[in-house]
This record gives sequence, C-alpha cells and structure tokens, in this order.
Amino acid sequence: MLRLITSLAVSLFTLTVTAAAPAPAADNAPVVTRVRLFPRDGAAPAIVGAQVVGSNLGETVGFVELAKVAAAPAPGQWAELKLDSKVAYRFVKFVGPPGSHANLAELEFYAGDVKLAGKPFGIAGSRAKGCDFTRVFDGDIATFFDALLADGAYVGLDLGTPANTAPAPALAPAPGKYPAPQRVTLATTAPSAAGLTIRYTTDGSTPAADNGTTYAGPIAIDKGVTSIRAVALADGKFASAVAGGAYIVGDVPAPKGLRTYHVGNSLTDTIDGWLKPVADSAGYEHKFHRFTIPGAPTDWLWDHPGSGFGDSKYAEAFTHLAPIDHLSIQPFAGHGRSVENEADHANRFYRLAREASPNVQLWLYVQWPSREVTDRWAKAQGKDIAHLNLKPAATWEEAIANHTAYTEAVRDHLAKTYGTPALIVPGGAALVTLKKAVEAGQVPGQNDFFIDHFSKGPQGPGTDFHLTPKGRYLVALVFYACIYRESPEGKVKLPEKVTTLTPEQDKIYQRIAWETVKSYPPAALPR
Repeated sequence: MLRLITSLAVSLFTLTVTAAAPAPAADNAPVVTRVRLFPRDGAAPAIVGAQVVGSNLGETVGFVELAKVAAAPAPGQWAELKLDSKVAYRFVKFVGPPGSHANLAELEFYAGDVKLAGKPFGIAGSRAKGCDFTRVFDGDIATFFDALLADGAYVGLDLGTPANTAPAPALAPAPGKYPAPQRVTLATTAPSAAGLTIRYTTDGSTPAADNGTTYAGPIAIDKGVTSIRAVALADGKFASAVAGGAYIVGDVPAPKGLRTYHVGNSLTDTIDGWLKPVADSAGYEHKFHRFTIPGAPTDWLWDHPGSGFGDSKYAEAFTHLAPIDHLSIQPFAGHGRSVENEADHANRFYRLAREASPNVQLWLYVQWPSREVTDRWAKAQGKDIAHLNLKPAATWEEAIANHTAYTEAVRDHLAKTYGTPALIVPGGAALVTLKKAVEAGQVPGQNDFFIDHFSKGPQGPGTDFHLTPKGRYLVALVFYACIYRESPEGKVKLPEKVTTLTPEQDKIYQRIAWETVKSYPPAALPR
C-alpha cells in the first residue's frame, strides 16, 4: 500500500515519478497518489506510526486510513508514502502517533506529479510560539509544527475549490416555522452538471452518496418538526456543502428536554458525554451539540468553521439544529486575548445562533487553572487585563477568583457594548467549594482533591487542566442546574462510568452543584 523512501538527501532531492498518474483537470476532484513529509530535526523516530487519512465529510469526521509511516526516515531526509486509493478525498491530513506532538516540518500532497494546493487546517495551539500547523506548508524545513497536545495532533489540506466542488442545493421554501404543511423543492445553480444528483435525509444524519434518499420531486412536510439536510453530487467533483434546516409546522408541543450547543476547547469537552446522561437520568431527553478544538481560542473557532469536533460547521448547525435553547461559550484566557476580543466573538456566535433560534440563552463558561497556577490570567499578568485590577493569585482558589472576574468582565462588556444578555456557568466556583469540603473532611473517602479530580499531567497527578470522571460529573451537574433551573438532588442518577463515587459522595456533589449555582447571581436563578 505504501513505500517508505529514505534514500534521498534533502540537499540532493529531485522528484522522480514512475508511472505517474495523469495530472487532474483544474475542475476535477484530485486523487492523492503520493504524500511527502519531512520530520522535525531529531524527531524522525517520533513519527513512526503516523497516519495519512482522507475524508469527504469534514476536517474531523469520516476519515479512512490511506497510508502509515512504517519506519523512521534517516536524519535529514524526506519520507514518501505511495497511496493505492482511487477515491478523491477532499480532506487529507497527517495524524501524529501518540506522544509525538506531530513534530512535522513539511508536508506535501500530490496527484501524480502535481503538487496539490488547498486550504490548510489543523489542531490549534503549539508548545512554542510560532510553531503552529501552518509551518508544515511554508516550504522551510527549519520550521515545524509542535502541537500543544501530545496525542492525536493533525494537520492537512482541504482540497475543495469552487471549480471542483458541486454547488450546494437550495431549499424552497426556506427552513422555518409555518402554519400549514409544505412541499419543499431542492435545486442547485448548475442543473446541467454531469451526473448531478441531490440526496437528502430527514433523520438528522449527513446525506452522502451512500446515505439518504435521491431527490426526485417535492418533499411533503406535514405537521410537527422535520429536519431536511441535502447535498449535491456530480461526476468528477467533490460533494457540495450540506444545506438544510428544520421545518416546524403547526403547533408543536414543547420538547421534554433542552437542546444545547457548546463552543470552546478541551475544557468545554469536560461535559461532552456527561451533560446528556446527567439530564436524561432526570427524565429529560437532552440534545447535546458542540464545536470544540483542543487549545483553540474563541476567535480561532469563529475563523475556522468545520475544523473541529462535533457539529463544527456552526452556521449550518445553527440552522438545521434550530431551535437551540442554550448556547455556551468558553471565553479564552491567555495569549493576548482581551475582554473585548472575547466579548466580540461570543457576540458573533450568539447573533448568528439567534437568526434561527431567537430565544436562545447565551452562557459564558468559567474555566480554571491547573494546580500549579501557571497561566498568566490567574497571575493577573498582561496589559490587556490591567484594567481589571486583579491581584496575582497566590493560591488555586485565588486563581479561580481571577478567572471568574475575567468572565464577569466579558459578560459586562457584552451587555454594555452589544446589549447581549449573558449568564455565567460557575464551574470553577463549584470546584473550589468541593476542594474546601474535601480538605475539611466533609467528603468521606476523599483526602486529596487534586488527585481525585484532576487528570495526571506531564509533571504528575494534579498538574493538568483536565478533570477525572469525578470532576467532569460535578461540572456536568453545574451545567444541569444552570440550564434546567432546578436542583439535581434526588433527580439525577449517578452515571455508571463514575464507578468510584459512593452514593454518599454523590449526594454531596449534587448539593454543592446546586448551592453554587443558586448562590451565584450571574447564573440568574430565581431567589
């Protein structure tokens, strides 16, 4: 399936191709036949096991393996992978093996002897300044991508262009609320394209060549809620973007649960897989959606739709998921992001979501520092936060207070500048309350808050920002209390995956979550 070439030194490298595939026409979707990659200096062994993968669904979904690095290239040499795939994949990327931080200097994709161009994408963040994923496409083997995350770091190209991609279908009438049944037509701006077909779904899944129904005439929409998602397919082209939305016909009973959409990074992923089972256990049918990229600031997320996990094409998601009841944003703290910047981008997401969900409630989600209190927001450093008059945190609790004050400043700026009403999810405050309870001996069976609730970081237990199942459960309870406006006590059942939490401890967690939310005015619970 592949051949690893390690015999050509960089200084003498000349491109040679045997039986090269014909160059693709400018308006055809290219088939990647070769991949060239150059490891960071000294990191060749670290890329063994790296994968080259392809997808036609997005930058983070639907990928299949095309090639794998089986052996380390010699120092100072390129590796070349030859692909047997005959399928044109729009999204092609390099995925570093566990522990590698990617550590790639250059990456090139070819169709035959033609080097392909496209829109770069990759995981956000880097361990060193100026070492983000764009470095692998700058033509300089002295620069490199050193991802913030050790596992699963990726970088790739979106090869789609207007010329080689089918035009998206339009829906008429447009998704929305109607008093009577409708007949929806689907059409594109290029009806004469060779082999053009439109496929659609009504079950919420993504339509594709192998999923959905081929459009043959108007779709009857009866009373209730029907979501239509449609995609255009044409010979020799990539599939179009997915179009669609929800049709609400007649009086529709209120759902048993809420639909939430969460924007942020890995700390927002704290509740992924936790908020829904918590709410469902209380008798609701919660619908959870997210757009997250590990390490990504809010402005990065806004500028890179489709590049993250979950329903990452947020403009499309805001339409076809409507109505969305609650939208949460995790204001980014650090790397020069100011209160003004975070308010601006939170407001952008909120305004866009309101176009299809006018009653959506905006929440700001307070993040927290690691045990070592190393982030500069906790230390109150930086001219962009000087006006907040924060004092450098000497303790973890003081660091949480600084993060909370920063989030409250974002909320105040949203209200003053844009007239946008935002509430706050006090996740950090609940963790502080639990820490104090553990240290006071009020949580039987727990002696070290950080060991029990924080994942093991690179320096040992308690050094990471991320939480264990116990910590994730507590934060999910806080979210539940905020959006459902009620105590989880006696309603929520302990998820099976928190196997080390006793029923007595569970009661304490539920009480802390409710008391934290109830006593925090920016959560705006009725007094």
